[in-house]
Amino acid sequence: MAEKSIAIENLNHRLTGQDATFIYGESRNGPLHIGSFSFFEDEITYPELMRHFESKLHLVPRYRQRLVTVPFNLDHATLEDDPDFKIENHVKFHQLPADTSEAQLMETALAIFQKPLDRKRPLWEVHLFNGFKGNRSVLMWSIHHCLVDGVSGMELLNVVMDFRPGSPAPESNVERWSPKPLPGPLRQIIEVTLDRAREQVDSIRRLTREAPNFRSLVKSLGTDAGTVARLAQQMARPIAATPWNASFVSQKRTLAWLRTSFADIREIRTAFGGTINDVVLTMLSEGAARYLRYHGVQPGAPFRIGCPVSVRAEDENGSLGNRVSMMFPELPTEPMDPVARLKLVTAETQRIKEAGEPQALERLMSYGESASPAIVATLARIATAAMDTAVSFQRILPSLTRPLAQPMGINFVATNVPGSQVPLYLAGHRMVDYVGLLPLGGNLGFGVPIVSYNQNLYFTMMAEPNLMPDPDRMKSLVEQVFEELKQAAIAQKVPVQKQAPPVKKPKRATAHAASADGSPHPVAA
Repeated sequence: MAEKSIAIENLNHRLTGQDATFIYGESRNGPLHIGSFSFFEDEITYPELMRHFESKLHLVPRYRQRLVTVPFNLDHATLEDDPDFKIENHVKFHQLPADTSEAQLMETALAIFQKPLDRKRPLWEVHLFNGFKGNRSVLMWSIHHCLVDGVSGMELLNVVMDFRPGSPAPESNVERWSPKPLPGPLRQIIEVTLDRAREQVDSIRRLTREAPNFRSLVKSLGTDAGTVARLAQQMARPIAATPWNASFVSQKRTLAWLRTSFADIREIRTAFGGTINDVVLTMLSEGAARYLRYHGVQPGAPFRIGCPVSVRAEDENGSLGNRVSMMFPELPTEPMDPVARLKLVTAETQRIKEAGEPQALERLMSYGESASPAIVATLARIATAAMDTAVSFQRILPSLTRPLAQPMGINFVATNVPGSQVPLYLAGHRMVDYVGLLPLGGNLGFGVPIVSYNQNLYFTMMAEPNLMPDPDRMKSLVEQVFEELKQAAIAQKVPVQKQAPPVKKPKRATAHAASADGSPHPVAA
């Protein structure tokens, strides 16, 4: 069994401002849950799966809590025990025809994944698919982004799964779950008042602690303001006009995925410098550049890629929720030598880190915690409704809505999440592959979650099929770049053979005889 649980005392009762943005920003065509596919080496039965999850529920209190909104959006929603919780509403079974292909599996599963989760229930689901080729099982996980980011989602997976094939014995001292009653409107308003008072006290304490370093605080704020101003200027600059940003996304999803050896990625990093993330960005940006060339798109403005950066401190492990900032590297759309691109990527990410852009953006987002939830929710509701309306109209009048979805901000998201480097098991069954899923929305018709698991790195080319009907093409191009980098790294390791020194012409042969005193003297042969 996993060695730790998600302790209830480490969980926020109320969504943070960052968590709540994933509720406010959700639309019918842009649901904001994340997820994954777990491929197993053999078949898991539905009763096995149900017993497994029932044995784990006490370790994950969030799995039995639902979202409760506050009257008039006076504050962000809270997570409360769901008195109507039933595990069968969240752990579901699908029997596929025998020897179902991967393409058929994905079509069936993504038709489920693309729909928003039911907010009247705890915001997670697990779907078991049996009948996959080779008589194997596949699990599809879905959990709302307001509950977890990539790192906390992996922590949750490690709790739900096991690190050994033998299923652990059920814990005997688990208390029977008894849900607390849902709060009424009056209690919610009182809790909002108390929470706001606590926030004021915390703010005063923070200012008191920082008062002795007032000058450094002012300097830090000035630096942050300058960094944010540069980011704003960057976001206003043109970016690549790509097919996958050409209009608003519908609810449909498709994907292709790639498995690479983590050892090979490390060898590339060792050979040419940079970080694992730099190698990943090189593969994706060069693959995207070749994709544009394949489709006849002329290179121009750069790609701008949104890369989530974890700002989670060690003492926040197990706290779930979202603790991320972002960085926005800009990279060429012109296809080029992958090693040369890796050098450019490394220089760009190093510039971003030295400028402290992710940290400044994170501090800016923390200032936004004081923004009125009512205003934020209202503005978000107007924006998401407008996008959903535009999607409906673009089926009829695409020329009318396409200018509204011109590329702005970023071209795609690439999120790299570290996972377990040893095999994981569920009810004694070994997970052999783990493929990430991320949300798409607005005019972002393509995104890539990258997940490491059991010494492999998995890339998922997640796409909206109207904007990118051929994610398998993108996958093959990214794989092509990886192979070129791998071969270049191998060539870098092969030692150059030193040339043998030139052979000198032999001098006339002589023999040596010893004199009476032992000293040699030449004697003609």
